[in-house]
Amino acid sequence: MSDSMPSDCSAKIRILHSACVWSMFLLLLVAVPLAEAQQELRFGVLGLFHPRELQLEPVDGQVLSVVAKGAAAASALVLNGEPDHRQLLFRAEGERVVVGSRSAASWTATARNGGAVSFRLTVPGRFHRVYSARLTIEAHNGELVAVAVMDRETAVASIVASEMDETAPIEALKAQAVATRSFLAAGQRHLDFDFCDTTHCQFLKSPPALMSRVSSAVQATRGLVLEYRGKPLAAMYSSRCGGHTRSLREVGMESGEGYPYFPVSCAWCLKHPFTWRSRIGNSGQALRPGDERQRITGARQWGWSAIPGSDFAATEDISGWRLEGHSLGHGVGMCQHGAIGMAATGASFSEILSFYYPNTTLFRIAVFAGS
Repeated sequence: MSDSMPSDCSAKIRILHSACVWSMFLLLLVAVPLAEAQQELRFGVLGLFHPRELQLEPVDGQVLSVVAKGAAAASALVLNGEPDHRQLLFRAEGERVVVGSRSAASWTATARNGGAVSFRLTVPGRFHRVYSARLTIEAHNGELVAVAVMDRETAVASIVASEMDETAPIEALKAQAVATRSFLAAGQRHLDFDFCDTTHCQFLKSPPALMSRVSSAVQATRGLVLEYRGKPLAAMYSSRCGGHTRSLREVGMESGEGYPYFPVSCAWCLKHPFTWRSRIGNSGQALRPGDERQRITGARQWGWSAIPGSDFAATEDISGWRLEGHSLGHGVGMCQHGAIGMAATGASFSEILSFYYPNTTLFRIAVFAGS
């Protein structure tokens, strides 16, 4: 949902206890039925730009087969990097997608065998990103909707690469991988695709190199998710918690029968305090620190850098509000800086996860041999 370290005795006891409990769970990992473990995920990509045009080109010597809906495979447009077959420009016209002189309800781009392929998708003059996926492009109300369909583990690696620096300790990268995979395994959040590529769902970056530390962390935790009451947990996390994580109730959200996110004290943030300050105008209502919905509303009005975290003090004056905060993000679930700090002092990924997500267990979902 995203837009790239405990010191007292009681904290140490909690960590040691959690380590023992989670070591037992690691010996009891089982697989859920395939129906509960979606192997491919559909990501709506670059929708934040509301694109009317998108440019497609192959990368790494790949060959793309681009086919209009309803057309025969033999009529596919081929992109292979050669001068006359280097790129295609898609343009929205109402509910149709136009490529050159050809118009269709949708287009797909795949490898020649119909599988995933590496490509660069560009919003002309604004932004581009590389994906390893199958691509579908449709048009709605004069805007292009691009959906990248990719293997779940590829998606996990792409998200971890955007959420945590490559230089982070490997156990912190593993913890991030499990939290990310767990979020994806918990189920889709959109109607036309499963997830978007913004912090509403999961911030999706280009996939990391196969020999990278991020890829190694993803492979080492392959298939592992967090479970609460028999279901994968849509694990939330944030950059800095400010010293203690928050429950859903504390940030103005209700969990119902779901995971309530038990708050924990974060030693790294307590030892490494962080402060941000900003000023915003008068919104006409009281600004309540800790209310995540209000923070998001305010950030959309004044900019995300104006209210980057939910842990802040607000002082009203004649010109608006003066804010001073100590967190980055909502502070719910795993603190990423805290996870890095725990890993740096020897904690395993399972200890990190059990600390920030109390009362959850590790669970292995089914994975295809080639996924």
